[in-house]
Amino acid sequence: MPMKLFSLFLLLVLRLTACSVADASAPTFTPPPTPPIIASPIIVSNAEGTPISQQPGFVAWVLLSGVDEHGLTAEHFLTLFADTNPNAPKVGEIHTGHPVMVLEIRQVGPQGLQRFYHVQTLEGIRGWISDYYVRRQAYLFNHEGTTVSIYDKPQGAQIAQVANVTPITLRQPHEPTWWQVSTLDGSVLGWVESRFVKESPEEEFLFGDDHEHPCDNCPYFLP
Repeated sequence: MPMKLFSLFLLLVLRLTACSVADASAPTFTPPPTPPIIASPIIVSNAEGTPISQQPGFVAWVLLSGVDEHGLTAEHFLTLFADTNPNAPKVGEIHTGHPVMVLEIRQVGPQGLQRFYHVQTLEGIRGWISDYYVRRQAYLFNHEGTTVSIYDKPQGAQIAQVANVTPITLRQPHEPTWWQVSTLDGSVLGWVESRFVKESPEEEFLFGDDHEHPCDNCPYFLP
């Protein structure tokens, strides 16, 4: 092989080797795995805190809401307490319409007819709140259309469209702006923008201008 061609060949080999080394050292992006669906049984306890039963398969995520049965926002901020006693110290306040994980359900009062939920916020703050403010079921609603799109992952591919005011349950609301939800019959499971998840199906709430919902300008948790 002539010297000139050999030099060109050697130069090409060196460049290819350098590119291979650079590619090997370049960092690769691995998307975080989607957390598993949480559907573990929830402990039900008596007034003394002794477990008396379980709710098997209960979906652990619920919405806290100060919206009444007429769609009127009675309370914008809901108080979390350190215990089931209403005179217990206040842990903090959470804005209506935000998700929490249920840790325990306690039956108190005469014949255990009053129920309090021990919940945990996305920041890990724990407290007790009356079941009056707990919504196991939420609704999808789009002000700008008649359907809500559901995706296979946050900002992913659309897998379904459901009609406005379709009832759903929360599955994994870990994302700030994307929550995993499912229809009540389980036929659709996917991700939606959290702004489409509503506490109430009442027109007074869905079309009212009482406050932005979700309230982007409101603090999530007040210690």
